[in-house]
Amino acid sequence: MDLIMMVVSVIVLMIVAIIAALATLRLDLMNYTVFGVKSLKTTGNTAGNALITYSPGVTGAAKDAAMKIASNLKTNGFNVDLAGVRSASGINISRYDVVIAGGPMYFGKVSSSIETYLKTLKLPDDKKLGVFTTTGSAEFNKEDMQSLSKQVASLQSDFSKSVTKTLRSGDAMYKDCEDIVFDLLKSK
Repeated sequence: MDLIMMVVSVIVLMIVAIIAALATLRLDLMNYTVFGVKSLKTTGNTAGNALITYSPGVTGAAKDAAMKIASNLKTNGFNVDLAGVRSASGINISRYDVVIAGGPMYFGKVSSSIETYLKTLKLPDDKKLGVFTTTGSAEFNKEDMQSLSKQVASLQSDFSKSVTKTLRSGDAMYKDCEDIVFDLLKSK
């Protein structure tokens, strides 16, 4: 009887852990952990101002990507502010030339916090928009890239000219972060 109770207890604990993990992913709870703004100021001539809003995700890969993208923008002469997607700093974009939003992609869908942010974003014509997602894969997944582009374009009609990028994990992320900055800066 004791063995049966122990097995049932383990099964119940496993079910609770799975439900908690899925709730964390679906509700995108990790975005509530990023507060304030981190600023990176360029030295020398300034090409403009950039805002990167992000949801860190469960693994923190999106935060790492946001930092790498910020570093690339700074190298290209931009003053960069990094802010959590739920922070007040991400709402007023009037002083920025470039706005980038990013976070994890779960099961082929942009995280709910990034989707909500993009739905409410009022993007003037003179601003450039970039959107990135992290997937945890070291290889490009064509379906994820197409899904991201379609999801972003469907949120608002003026987002069709945005630059979107699904970032690979590991060392490939460095190149992908450089690519999104390059593509964004050359876009019209």
